[in-house]
Amino acid sequence: MVLVAHITDSHVLAEGRLLADRFDTGAAFDRLVASLAAEPVQPDMIVFSGDLGEDATAEEYTHVAAGLRRLGLPVLAVPGNHDKRAPMLAALRDMTGQTASGHLCVQRAFGALTFLGLDTLVEGAPHGELCPERLTWLEQALQSCADRDVVLILHHPPITTGLQDMDGMGLLVGRDRLAELIARHGRVRAILCGHMHRAITGGCGGAPVLVAPSASHQIAFDLRSGVAFRFSDEPPQYMMHHFAPDGDRVSHVVTLGDRGADRTG
Repeated sequence: MVLVAHITDSHVLAEGRLLADRFDTGAAFDRLVASLAAEPVQPDMIVFSGDLGEDATAEEYTHVAAGLRRLGLPVLAVPGNHDKRAPMLAALRDMTGQTASGHLCVQRAFGALTFLGLDTLVEGAPHGELCPERLTWLEQALQSCADRDVVLILHHPPITTGLQDMDGMGLLVGRDRLAELIARHGRVRAILCGHMHRAITGGCGGAPVLVAPSASHQIAFDLRSGVAFRFSDEPPQYMMHHFAPDGDRVSHVVTLGDRGADRTG
């Protein structure tokens, strides 16, 4: 089996600053690291599906990188719309990769699975895109592991969720071609995403899409048209995905709290 901790959207701010004058994202990230460290069954690896920092500063990435490295686990990270490639790559070079076109895509085998991290970032914009260069990288990566099960990681989900304001800043370019490549490969076990600040499931190219909730703050469930997104009072969360050798997968949503400190075994 492979047990994967899926974290996303920490939006870390440096120096104790509050996001929206409300959320201490740096403290939430530290609680996330403590929660993962306290798990009695440790994950085999961590995937981080974007928006590591809020302002994409070197200080934010230093905070994130230090916390992740304390866990001593393999980490695979892709950028979200709040990230910037240069400072993220500088701080987390061992946790991501860079293509010839400068995008932060990465391929890594772990056990029977191949993990492909796909950069959907459009710097300076909230929506996501998959340009021809990134789609070509993905096509070649999938061809190189045609006989292996694959897990994709990207920030912007390739689905329409019904949260219309958020969908308007979703994956707006390249979604159809992505679905074609996934269907052609036929062995994509999961597509792990973030961005929506809610736990959501869907499908793309015959593969399940699993959107993790934010490790800091959630967005309210509201399917009304023309309504701007708003934050909710739901707690920070992350997901655990258990990939079994027979092809089965079980996914859990884990809520951050003090439970790790109270464990006796």
